[in-house]
Amino acid sequence: MDQDVLELYPDSGNKHALQGLYMGQVLEHPRRTQIPFIYSNFISSLDGRIAVPGPDRNSHQVPEAIANPRDWRLFQELAAQADLLITSARYFRQAAEQEAQAELPVGSGPEFDDLREWRIRQGLSPQPDIAVFSASLDIPVESIRLYEDRTLYLITGAMADTERLRHLVDSSHAQAITCGQNGHVDASVLRATLAELGYRRVYAIAGPAVLHTLIQGNALDRLYHTTAHCLLGGTRFDTFVWGAPLEPAFCMPLRAMYFDPHAPQGAGQTLAIYDR
Repeated sequence: MDQDVLELYPDSGNKHALQGLYMGQVLEHPRRTQIPFIYSNFISSLDGRIAVPGPDRNSHQVPEAIANPRDWRLFQELAAQADLLITSARYFRQAAEQEAQAELPVGSGPEFDDLREWRIRQGLSPQPDIAVFSASLDIPVESIRLYEDRTLYLITGAMADTERLRHLVDSSHAQAITCGQNGHVDASVLRATLAELGYRRVYAIAGPAVLHTLIQGNALDRLYHTTAHCLLGGTRFDTFVWGAPLEPAFCMPLRAMYFDPHAPQGAGQTLAIYDR
């Protein structure tokens, strides 16, 4: 982590330490407003793959060719600044099958001691709370119970299976929130709901369907995108937005870009930040 990255934009030629590159960027924004700031982060290959089928072909995972500890460090830095994490039911299903790639951040390993200590100095809770987007509510109760140390919400639409929702709430510490009149979450009302709950910095770490939902509801403020300089090919893959065409296109101008030549090995990666 002691090898520098090169700034490409806006001040080309400057060098920065990777560790701490993203710290404070999110925290500074919502102090000026009561409206939650919602941001997300993805790593993809040059040909746009964020996930490919895992060993059992039923679950998708970040490709080994692009996953790297330097990008993972930045992922954790963004999580360290969040009040709330948005994730999906898929993560909890994978956790129940022991297929989840990692615990929900902030990571408990010694390499992230500084991030957990930073949260304490900022007066934040030890870990961000969790919101699970789900229309199906196909979520194993035992996976929810792994996070009893955090407030956890199940966010769904008004037409969701009420019996299934009641079972999950009665069998765990989860709280239910309805956003939208149909079965799916309507992100256009999400920001107001989260504001009422007191959240200001919301980190979406779910997959492409959740990101599409946020964009469709005009509820995404910033996108962090790492592009690993690899071509993967293949016909079964996820890209980072999945759903109906966005009309008009959702525009996110470039705010900053860095070049990291140190990972993945033999390729390097660019680190881009896009804002509304």
